Amino acid sequence: MSVQNISMVLHILRQEADVGVVAELSHGPLSATEQVAELALELHQTFQQKNNRAYAAFQDELPPENITFAQLLQKYIQGELSFIDFSCDATDILTAAINKYSLHCDGFIYFVHYQYVGNDYLMIGILETEESVSFTSGFDIQRVKYIDLNRMGLAARIDLTQQRIAAENKRYLSFIKGRAGRKVSDFFMEFLSAEEGVDQKIQNETLIRAISSYADTYQVPTEQLLDAKKELHTYCKEQLKSGEDLEAKRIGEIIPEADSGDFYTFLTHEVGLPESFPPSQSALRAMTKYVGSGGGLTISFDQKLLGQRISYDAATDTLTIIGTPPNLKDQLLRNNR
Repeated sequence: MSVQNISMVLHILRQEADVGVVAELSHGPLSATEQVAELALELHQTFQQKNNRAYAAFQDELPPENITFAQLLQKYIQGELSFIDFSCDATDILTAAINKYSLHCDGFIYFVHYQYVGNDYLMIGILETEESVSFTSGFDIQRVKYIDLNRMGLAARIDLTQQRIAAENKRYLSFIKGRAGRKVSDFFMEFLSAEEGVDQKIQNETLIRAISSYADTYQVPTEQLLDAKKELHTYCKEQLKSGEDLEAKRIGEIIPEADSGDFYTFLTHEVGLPESFPPSQSALRAMTKYVGSGGGLTISFDQKLLGQRISYDAATDTLTIIGTPPNLKDQLLRNNR
């Protein structure tokens, strides 16, 4: 699939000594070339494949003293601002926020308005330049600057269609969430005048717990449960890759139905999960594996192995493994001489 009706603007962000970050603003959108279409698609796909995406919505109460990104966006949607003017005004807000927090930034900010599979999207992000070396035709070494799209770290995508028809769900804005201890993405959310809404990790963890609770309550046979978890894991991976939500009805079809009730009703009525919610990469592992780490030890194994090759004694807190993986066994033998 391809993106359509693309408008793209790039502005340069430059770090200057004793000044901070300054913006060199473009005078108009990029020409609608094949290269621009390819870049827009690559930005969309790269963002889609990020595992640490989260959902947000614009803040309900906005400070009255200064115009915000959300207000600028509304003016653009209503036709009061052109795309280039909207991007320039938004970049001014961004650079002021960067310098307020004394952050370093050298690269480009991009604004892309496009359509994909019938939905209207606006994507904003910062791509910082990196340095490497190259060789000239005369075999001289030269330093070159480049951009690695795979290292996309500051980016947000607004589903303008969802914002228009289902703003109350607070899921129309998705962004790349910073790793633990990183505050950069928090600054970017402040620039967007947005706050996190749906916590997809918590929803997915709730799903995992709900499966175990349902299986215990209605005594779902172990083999049936393991097969269902494997199928559900495949379904979640497919939805994660395509950027689609998990559907509670589809999940209910996968988990074996008990005599006293079906999993769909259990999930939506008793547990309280919504009809659809986004998948989480980190929760996928817990669906078919036992994973844990601490004290310099990391253990991960398929759930089906418990009670077969692996046993756990709760009284002594001992995990027994029969049949060590060949590569681990080789290391142990070589270092136990």
